[in-house]
This record gives sequence, C-alpha cells and structure tokens, in this order.
Amino acid sequence: MRFNNKINCIDCENTNCFIKKHCLESIEQSDNIHENKFINRYTKNQLIFMEGNFVDSINFIQSGRVKVFKKGAFGKDQIIRLISNGDIFGHRGLSDAEKFSISATSITDTLICSFDKAFFFKLLKSTPELTYNLMLYFANELNQEEKKLRDLSIFNVREKVAKALLMMIDAYGLTKENEINHAHELSRQDIAELVGLNSNQVTKILADLKEDNILETDNKTIKIINLNSLKEIVNI
Repeated sequence: MRFNNKINCIDCENTNCFIKKHCLESIEQSDNIHENKFINRYTKNQLIFMEGNFVDSINFIQSGRVKVFKKGAFGKDQIIRLISNGDIFGHRGLSDAEKFSISATSITDTLICSFDKAFFFKLLKSTPELTYNLMLYFANELNQEEKKLRDLSIFNVREKVAKALLMMIDAYGLTKENEINHAHELSRQDIAELVGLNSNQVTKILADLKEDNILETDNKTIKIINLNSLKEIVNI
C-alpha cells in the first residue's frame, strides 16, 4: 500500500539508512530525494516482490524486517539475507538484469522507501560518496556469499545450525539478556532455510545445543549461554 505521508530523509530517525549516511550533501539534494521517493507499507508476511518480476525500483527499509530468498526445487526456499532498518535490497537490479533473481517478503509490518531505477542511477552519478560506499557494500556482500557457499558445502548439520544462529545474531544482535533479537519472528523452517536444512533437523540440533549448555530455548526465544562455544562449532 502506497503511504502518502512521506518523511524527509533529514528528519527520519533511521540513522542506519544508506541514503541518510551517504547522500544528504545539501538541502537541495535532500529535497530532490524527498520528491522522488515513494513509500510502501507492507503487513507481516506480505510478498514485496517475486523472483522474475521486472526490476523497477531500488529499496531501503525505513522500519521493519524482511527476508530475501530464492525459490528452490520442490518448493524449498533458500533464505539469502535477513535485513532490517536502513538496509538496501533489490540492488542487484542495478545490473543489466531486467528481472529480479530473488524474492522478498516482510517478516513484520514494514515501511519501505523506494526510488525508480532511473532516478537512482542519476543519484549514483552525482554523488561519489554514495557510489563508493555502495561499491564497498557489493564487495562485502559478495565476500559473505562466497564464504556462505563454502561453509554450506562442507559443514555438517550441527555446524549449519550454528551458522544459522550466528547469521541471526549478525542480522539482529543480542539483547542484554543474550537472547537473539526478534528470533520469535522466525519459524524453525525459516532458520532451516538459512542453511539448506529442514525444520526437524533444526529442532533436533537446538535440543542438542541446549543439552550442551550452549543455548536455552523457550517457545520461540533463543538465549545464547556460551557464544564462544557456538562460534567454535564453525571454527570462528
């Protein structure tokens, strides 16, 4: 649903936003961005775009959380990334590809700021700092994807579940009580799809890790008791 009451980027409280950090060089530029931005509201578990849709925009999360995934064989999805406030997605559409190679779904109620692809190209050409930092972002993302592909090709089931938990911690962080933020929003199937497993495998390994005093689980919350031991499983 298109949201009409747009917030000017200067006044936005989301300090993690890529645009806010790297692109507000002047009042004139800020106003130009504001005029060319549109905001959509998505409810929990709503599809944002689907693999194969035509690329028409570049997107930033103003508030909420989103999972980016690829459709697999036999209806088995592979979650590529868990993203939240300020994160960019749909950016691979900046290539020559005309269609999205991934899908995205909101995990929570979410507000997304978007820019037409043509406008965003103009913004990149006129703002070296944005272009430079986006290049670094692409390079880091590629490194992470290559590492993940390597890990998933050699890890056993226990190591894959540990990897999934560390990915969740990296995406959402830990509370003061050492609980993984927002873990309750993800099903066991979601956790499985981060690392190419099924929900039964995840449930079993979580029980094993609980017996080893590495974590505690209560309903959908996951509390990390020994982060170092969790990292040692994947040799970090």
